Amino acid sequence: MRRVITVSLGASSLPYAALCIGSLADNLVADEQIRLLTDTQRDQEELGRAFSAHPRIKVLLSDNLWEDDGNPMRKYAGLERLRRGHPCWRKLTDPMLLARDGDEVIVIDPDVYFPRRFDFETVGDGTLRLMWQKPNCLLPFSVVQKLFDNRVAMADHVDIGIAQYRSPLDLDWLDWLVDSLGDLPPIMHVEAVLWSGLAMRMGGGYLNPDRWQCWSNTQWKRARRRAGASPLQMLKGEDLRQCLAFHAGGTAKSWLAAPGAGALLKQLAGAPAALPPVDTTLLPFVPFKLEKFRWLRKRASILRSLGYYKVTGGRPPD
Repeated sequence: MRRVITVSLGASSLPYAALCIGSLADNLVADEQIRLLTDTQRDQEELGRAFSAHPRIKVLLSDNLWEDDGNPMRKYAGLERLRRGHPCWRKLTDPMLLARDGDEVIVIDPDVYFPRRFDFETVGDGTLRLMWQKPNCLLPFSVVQKLFDNRVAMADHVDIGIAQYRSPLDLDWLDWLVDSLGDLPPIMHVEAVLWSGLAMRMGGGYLNPDRWQCWSNTQWKRARRRAGASPLQMLKGEDLRQCLAFHAGGTAKSWLAAPGAGALLKQLAGAPAALPPVDTTLLPFVPFKLEKFRWLRKRASILRSLGYYKVTGGRPPD
């Protein structure tokens, strides 16, 4: 079975992506090619120079692939509109431009760091694998409400640092879903909402969060940042000793650009070390309930009225 490994990014992501993608190329045991999908000729050239020392990395222009006559997704107006929205949304469409039916597709965010030698798990049953995170980032509320209105089931706790599936996705359904949502605000979190819908439609589960770890923006971490903790001080709070992949999402990605971040992450992981035993523990997707959604919406309204987001420096959810 062929595997297709993709990362979608622009050259502007290089301050943190250079470390993350370099760690992927250095530590992935299998010898597959890693394809970077980008938007412009300039991005392609900058990314090519940045990763010239890694022969397994190839940089491709996604628009050229999309316009190819053999692209089966071009007949879907909803998918065309989706990939013209926020750049993050292309992770739902563009990896399939490189995949044949039956290929294993692995979609990786450019802010996922791989501290030690590892290999990806195999998805052979036509279901979906996503990373797990404790908080819920299904935003904006207006889009989530539309899915509830359309009776589309969603999975809670989804993190989109890594997604794995057997190609193709259900293009007819995904196109219908996008079309049913109408005009979408160009916000990156919409991607997670769409993946959460696919999760409940396809089945599968979360990758073991002890191995495939997602950074969590806890109240304690918010307070430390407001108190002036440096990027390296913030990273020192992460326990990566059993970690195969660390998704430094949100604010955390900027810390990876700090001098010494790469060496610190290796130290936190205890790397170099032997490849940990294979752990294919799969946590079933947890449905996102309407009752919880209503509670989260009410809580956000109360916190906004109390000035919480001004104090913590966060952005109130819509």
